[in-house]
Amino acid sequence: MGLVMDVTELHDEENLLVQMQDRWENYGSLDGIADTHDPFDLAGAPRFELSEKINSLLNHALTADENLLLRQTLGMGCKQRSIRDLAQQMGTTQKAIQKQLVNIVEKLRHHDDSIGLWKYLNR
Repeated sequence: MGLVMDVTELHDEENLLVQMQDRWENYGSLDGIADTHDPFDLAGAPRFELSEKINSLLNHALTADENLLLRQTLGMGCKQRSIRDLAQQMGTTQKAIQKQLVNIVEKLRHHDDSIGLWKYLNR
């Protein structure tokens, strides 16, 4: 029997993608009025500093393969790639890639550096 997809989940992901694309297209303006939000400030943290902390977390908590998989899936520093493309490239199934991503998220969730990042963001 074929692969069964949760249509609701895909629909939600598509909606989120469209919303994010709309935000990017309208970045820096709010209904034609200049936005006063500082694009280099994120929750009181300079964006470059936050990027360094995220990169540090990913480099310390994950293996090189896990790091690359997560970055390609999310489009962090590279073009975003679909799970289907990644599975074809790696010669595995989409389900195996999804399982790896779940394991990566769990690994990040319980890593000591994640706690430090959370404390940094909520200071």
